Amino acid sequence: MKDSSSHPDIDVVICVHNALEHVKDCFESAVKTECPAGKLRIILVDDGSDTPTQTYLQGVAKQNPELVTLIRRDIAGGYTVAANTGLKESRGDFCLMLNSDTIVPARWLEKMYAVFRDRPDVGIVGPLSNAASWQSVPDLSNPGGGWAINELPQGWTVDDMDALVEHSARKVPVYPRVPLLNGFCFMIRKSLCDVIGYMDEEGFPRGFGEEDDFCMRAASAGFGIVVAIDTYVFHAKSKSYGSTKRNELSQKGQVMLKKKHSEARLKRAVETMKKNPYLAMMREQVGLSLMEKSA
Repeated sequence: MKDSSSHPDIDVVICVHNALEHVKDCFESAVKTECPAGKLRIILVDDGSDTPTQTYLQGVAKQNPELVTLIRRDIAGGYTVAANTGLKESRGDFCLMLNSDTIVPARWLEKMYAVFRDRPDVGIVGPLSNAASWQSVPDLSNPGGGWAINELPQGWTVDDMDALVEHSARKVPVYPRVPLLNGFCFMIRKSLCDVIGYMDEEGFPRGFGEEDDFCMRAASAGFGIVVAIDTYVFHAKSKSYGSTKRNELSQKGQVMLKKKHSEARLKRAVETMKKNPYLAMMREQVGLSLMEKSA
């Protein structure tokens, strides 16, 4: 990303509702993103956070006036409403929705943008992670059931893991095209919104299915969806909801997805993610690379 004259404007939208320690880690990593001067903007959407988080966000916005735009919603509207608030504020060529419980490496945006740059039909790109359902590496699930939350090796930074993932990706022949992406880090070609609109905040007001719906609408409109397998973003998975509430919202999301897109299409999408050979290759390669490093 050295030539800024032809580089697009990219907006990173971070929706925040409390969880201050995670927010600090996320923002402090995001401001270290390698990007030409003036080409990156961070849009912070404060969705009704309590005073400590509100004060922090006001402070970082004041300290970084050319980089940060802060939008305050006094009453929390839920994730999807906050996400649309940021998307509609975005004026960039690309807009990236980033969960506030993530930590990004320095070159994450450079690598994700490269997927779009070389593939004009692609509408959405997402990275690999320690905890992002089908995009997780090296383990996909826990032995006892449920999705894996892969810890960083002791003493490693997110940049260290990103470098290992990038090295491992050299042995996988393509960036895999997929039907679904996890919404924790979700980069969108903004022209896609001109075609399909924004996130469905009526059907998925608190999240839990809004990114799957968005992916399916994008695919129906002819846009490609790709995993940037050379890029790693850490996902802490803060617990905004208790397990009972989370399960309830997830079930409601599944019902809405089946209603909008059919149960058969949703099942096909899940099976495609489950059987994707390139994601399986990446999990294997990352696992082997970690074993070599620890030997």
